[in-house]
Amino acid sequence: MPKENRKQIILQSLASLLEERNLSKVTTALLAEKSSITEAALYRHFPSKRSIYLELFSFCDETIISKCAEIKKSKESAEQNAKNLFMFCILFIEKNKGFARLLSREALSANEQNVVDATNQFYERLELNFKQILQKDSDSLLSQPGISSHLLITSLEGTISRYIRSKFKEKPSSYIENIWTLLRISLFK
Repeated sequence: MPKENRKQIILQSLASLLEERNLSKVTTALLAEKSSITEAALYRHFPSKRSIYLELFSFCDETIISKCAEIKKSKESAEQNAKNLFMFCILFIEKNKGFARLLSREALSANEQNVVDATNQFYERLELNFKQILQKDSDSLLSQPGISSHLLITSLEGTISRYIRSKFKEKPSSYIENIWTLLRISLFK
């Protein structure tokens, strides 16, 4: 099997384990078993467990941040672009439950501090993207673009946490339009 395919299988296995397991029990032995390879083979593809988490997180980060760039190029209103980005993030997490645990930092231990740092930077970049979207029509806002983008990120993180607390049973897509309606009332004139 080609090396890239094996790496992909390992990353998919980790995402799957993050969805279904008590996170403190995701060991390299368990990950190797789920990936149908030996632990030694696991370490041939990744130098450490931390690097596996970081690569999985990088995929999530790249997917969402590239969507930000796409949305920012859109000719839609600032309100519609903010909504599109917010909805994309929520639906992406709903479909990729393992990423929810990464973005909540719940899956990460002290040994994965670099992934915690990457997650914090991700939220800062995402907030900046929301701010840039909102600045295009700041006259339509009730507050400053920075404060408005902060509210969006706080709501996003809260929705992710709630989804995890429900053990992935209460899908955000079932209530996200209502959340957006409240956010819209809070953000826009």
